Amino acid sequence: MPKAAVKKSAPKKASAPKVKKVVKVVEADTGEDLYIVIGREKHQFSSKVNPFYAVKEYYWTGSFTNGLDIKFVHADGKEVPTHQDRNCGYTLIGKAKSYIKANKALTTPGEPSDDQEYVYINEHSTLTYVGETGDHTLYVRVYDNLSGTNNDRWAVVYLD
Repeated sequence: MPKAAVKKSAPKKASAPKVKKVVKVVEADTGEDLYIVIGREKHQFSSKVNPFYAVKEYYWTGSFTNGLDIKFVHADGKEVPTHQDRNCGYTLIGKAKSYIKANKALTTPGEPSDDQEYVYINEHSTLTYVGETGDHTLYVRVYDNLSGTNNDRWAVVYLD
């Protein structure tokens, strides 16, 4: 009688440890659905009503490191403002104009008296913090289009 065939299993390959793309920083839940992602850290915004514009304004205070990319996202990962539609982007005001650089985007200065830069984005556009490393409070107001569609079309960004 022939011996039963013994099935040999292939040796297991050593697998590299899985690296998460975003590391969530543990903070108190503010109940807001807007986050700032700086490098590999994700922080939840708080909000208040801006007294001048009467709209919700998001804010976060924390450490900014020179050279790290910045983006704004909802809890589901959808970027704000949307990068897939036309006529979407950012308005960088005051210090944000000097401390945040738009990459792969069309930028145009505002009037000299208003200290603003308009950034029209596409699916490849990014923002990078280029100021000195340190703590700041970043404020964001998100606007939709004029027809009432909630589409996260434009974000106004400024730093204290």
